[in-house]
Amino acid sequence: MTLSAAVRRIPFTLAVAGAILALGLVTGSLWSPLESKDWLADVAYGPQALAEGRWWTLLTGPFFALAPWQYPVVVGFFVLLSGLAEWRLGTRVAGLCVVAGQLVGVTVGCLSVRALATTDWVWAREIADDLDLGFSAGGMFAAMVASAGLRRPWRGRVRGALLAYTLTSLTFLGFLYDVEHLVAVVAGLLAGPWVVGRRPAPLRGLLRPALTRQDLRLGAAGFFWLSAVVTLIAQLSDREGPFGRVGGDPQSWWWVLVLVATDLVIAQGLGRGRRTWWRVAVVLTGLTWLGEVVTIGFVLAGQADSSGLLWLSVVLDSTGLGILVWGRHAFRNPGRRGLRTASPRRIGALPTDAHRQRARDLLVGHGSANRLSWMTTWPQNSWWFGSTDGAVAYRLTSGVAIGLCDPIAGSAAPTTVADEFVAAVREGGATPCLFSSSPDLAAWARDRGWMAVQVAEEAIIDLPELTFRGKKWQDVRSAFNQAEKNGIGVSLYRLADAPRSIRVQVAAICDEWVHEKSLPEMGFTLGGLEEAADPDVWIAVAVDPDMTVHGVTSWMPIHGPGGGVAGWTLDLMRRLPGGFRYAMELLIAGSCLQFQEQGYAVVSLSGAPLANAREDESADQGVVDTMLDRMGEMLEPYYGFRSLQAFKAKFQPRYEPLYLLVEDEGMLPFAGLAIGRAYLADATLGQLLSLSFTRRG
Repeated sequence: MTLSAAVRRIPFTLAVAGAILALGLVTGSLWSPLESKDWLADVAYGPQALAEGRWWTLLTGPFFALAPWQYPVVVGFFVLLSGLAEWRLGTRVAGLCVVAGQLVGVTVGCLSVRALATTDWVWAREIADDLDLGFSAGGMFAAMVASAGLRRPWRGRVRGALLAYTLTSLTFLGFLYDVEHLVAVVAGLLAGPWVVGRRPAPLRGLLRPALTRQDLRLGAAGFFWLSAVVTLIAQLSDREGPFGRVGGDPQSWWWVLVLVATDLVIAQGLGRGRRTWWRVAVVLTGLTWLGEVVTIGFVLAGQADSSGLLWLSVVLDSTGLGILVWGRHAFRNPGRRGLRTASPRRIGALPTDAHRQRARDLLVGHGSANRLSWMTTWPQNSWWFGSTDGAVAYRLTSGVAIGLCDPIAGSAAPTTVADEFVAAVREGGATPCLFSSSPDLAAWARDRGWMAVQVAEEAIIDLPELTFRGKKWQDVRSAFNQAEKNGIGVSLYRLADAPRSIRVQVAAICDEWVHEKSLPEMGFTLGGLEEAADPDVWIAVAVDPDMTVHGVTSWMPIHGPGGGVAGWTLDLMRRLPGGFRYAMELLIAGSCLQFQEQGYAVVSLSGAPLANAREDESADQGVVDTMLDRMGEMLEPYYGFRSLQAFKAKFQPRYEPLYLLVEDEGMLPFAGLAIGRAYLADATLGQLLSLSFTRRG
């Protein structure tokens, strides 16, 4: 989607943001604090303003900010929240929600503070005279309403973020706007289902919470993330909050940083379901809670002063301890030492040769709908096995389990094996995704609300009708003609059975190709000489009368449904520098003819990563495709994926898309980083920085 199209989707939000900036420019408040203006009390809202009858401030206050530095925050916050609502709900409904939410949040918030100020609550008395500006309450109300129409897990993420921000800020800062935000968020939470037309069922969720292991892990980890944030806020702030004075000791920063680091490390371990970190979390939380209870005993005995923060800490730690104890069954994953002896049904288990052979036997016996599936037998993979005769090859990196190709399935359907794999990945505390997947598996993903992002296109040649006749095959015929003149032929070997001179030359060509690159040889879905040495893989070599090897390709078997070999997939492609110009055309075409004579049905030229052969390049590709295109441009000078895609077009293939399957948009960055690490696992930091700077230049 273009920028102009996005702008047309949120006209109300942009109009309000423009009005705020225009008034700031006209009144000079963009560079001069509004607090210094005599007319501040005439435009700002607050408990005292409403009590004195200045009700018009409800309409003027939203369009200003107190200080120049607040304008970027006020406008940015409003555009983010109101823009989300307008994008989801439409301009008319979102506009009504923003205005209504602002009026409800400010009016109810200010009246509540004024009522509380009549009590002995010191905090309420202090903020009763405060003035406030901005449209944030309306934006938060509208965003909360819009969240009711989002699909899971985005609904929970938006609501959790808004509630966490509001409650944390109110507890430890306690400004007037925090009260208004709380009113707006709660009101939006209640009104949202009615506005979007979804039947609310709050009691059902409370009485019968359907919490998965992942939910319990995130809840426990979230408790420690919140603890880290609260610790920092308590150290930085110095004011009277709703629960008492909040302020840190400048001399204790080293201790605060230790506490924050500890909370973050524990949260990381809990998020992955680690048993050891659950034990650590229970012990630390339990000791903290016990200390607070003992302190309360001294308070009740009159030997210590009472504190609202003390009672709040008891409530929070009791909640955290309850989550840990109640959800203890969700934290059973062993650490790295335990995974060395774990079953291959557990994600992260140490791969063995026996696992590899078992996966290989399953593929040979049952086949796969994915023509690239032989790469799942490569030794760099790990293998997970399902409850039936199914398996998935995967790489576990950066907390993401990348399933490779389609699942191998015997009696069970591939989709059933995929469901079990995803459940096992979540159980193992990792993020699931599948890479280089077929259109059939992409349909499975979409049925479950996942995203299917095209990352490559597989070039396929159907052998029965293959003939190199006609103008479109001119390049291939030229390769045959030139090869005949130079006496160059194509021979197929198992690498281990090839003559020693050929094996030495193939190794030298591959070694020279790698050393020409400023980045290391890519792996993951791109095989090298080690993979070509597989006894089930053919290599094709172009050899002249002097036994000089001018080029080499490798061909992996395609085990179709039922397990029989239906064809061959191209993997390794290397040419002798300065050798026969048409070596690759000759090798591919010559191999196709030999496979055709042997009765095989299909040849796959594989897929070039990040290089799609789109027929309509002017079509709207979306944000994700644009990002992948940029990555392809960055790597093109080093690995030539797009040049390779154009080269394969000489063989007039048909194309089938290959997909990256992820649970939702929020997982795309993590999956992208993990896949990048899988491809460039041996790249150094300096090489990656060089790649980035070269692209910028």
